[in-house]
Amino acid sequence: MGDCTNRLQLTPVAKTESNAFVKTVFGNKPQKVNYDCVPSAVFVRPEVASVGMTEAKARENFGESVKCYCDRFQPLFSQFSKQDEQAMLKLVVEGESERILGAHMVGEHAADIIQILAVAIRKGITKQDLDDAIGIHPTTAE
Repeated sequence: MGDCTNRLQLTPVAKTESNAFVKTVFGNKPQKVNYDCVPSAVFVRPEVASVGMTEAKARENFGESVKCYCDRFQPLFSQFSKQDEQAMLKLVVEGESERILGAHMVGEHAADIIQILAVAIRKGITKQDLDDAIGIHPTTAE
């Protein structure tokens, strides 16, 4: 039902739109779908995943206060196995608060990592919150 619209053509979005329609029309509980933090991924090797605003969209909305952090790294697990896998993560943040507006990743397990960041971004996570997190060793997410 959701794919009949001109919005994001993703299965989870279509399901969410269908549920919102049913709850609004038949359940008498008006629902709106939030499209701001819909994660997406391309399942190739390495994976590519993204959620939230791109740098360009953030600058459109927040101007020159937008900052970006980009890190290219070799996941620890691949170091142990002598594989030469690389990963890259870009965070788009809002000015002084450094609230994360978008996250974009290329690398193994990118979809899983971005899926979790989608919830965190929706809840207003900051870059400092990520910096303070203790990771699971040895994972790409760490």
